[in-house]
Amino acid sequence: MHIRPTYHSRTYRDFLAIEPRNYHGLIRFYEEREQQIGRLDEEEQHTLLFTYTNALFEVGAYRQFLAITDQAILGVLEPTCRVPEVDKQLLFEKLLFRKAAAYLQILEPAQAEHVAKELLRISPRHELAKLLLRKSLRLQDTRINTITRAGTILLLALSALVILIEVLLIRNFYDRFTSSTELTRNLLFGGALVLLVVGEAITRWRAYRAARNFLADRHPD
Repeated sequence: MHIRPTYHSRTYRDFLAIEPRNYHGLIRFYEEREQQIGRLDEEEQHTLLFTYTNALFEVGAYRQFLAITDQAILGVLEPTCRVPEVDKQLLFEKLLFRKAAAYLQILEPAQAEHVAKELLRISPRHELAKLLLRKSLRLQDTRINTITRAGTILLLALSALVILIEVLLIRNFYDRFTSSTELTRNLLFGGALVLLVVGEAITRWRAYRAARNFLADRHPD
């Protein structure tokens, strides 16, 4: 039986010759030859697109990554994508996860939440997606933290005022009140720290509960 050798274009071979971790080199090559790449066969286009998309994420070019990641996701789903089905699923999930993570990096938690939920509908046991969903929910739930942080600032300001009074007046003229003044100052400072921790804990719990309820609704078993 005669086996016909696989032919790959010069552009494709030159791209693969770049060190896989030379992300900036991969990005530069792709962007300089984008028109040439668009004329390659679909298998080569997909390979280069997936590699380019990965490189953008690795260097932290999140907005550029988001601009092209949907194209990469659609590429995974195309019948012409010659990636084994198991690898297709993994690549699809990886792209979705990174899309959600990129939205978090550019401080768009609502978009991150939406994408993380889409991923969890497909793969409910994706632990990193669960963490990402909780973080995106936490970043959006600012009401409690806004209140507790305002209270923390107020208590710290009062603590600073007590210190000022202690230094200027109490220690010089009313020494008998030194102990009670120190206690007041420490209570105010400690209260500020407790309030800050409580606010963060409540926000984290609310995010955890919301994520848990979402997963329970999708998979009640």
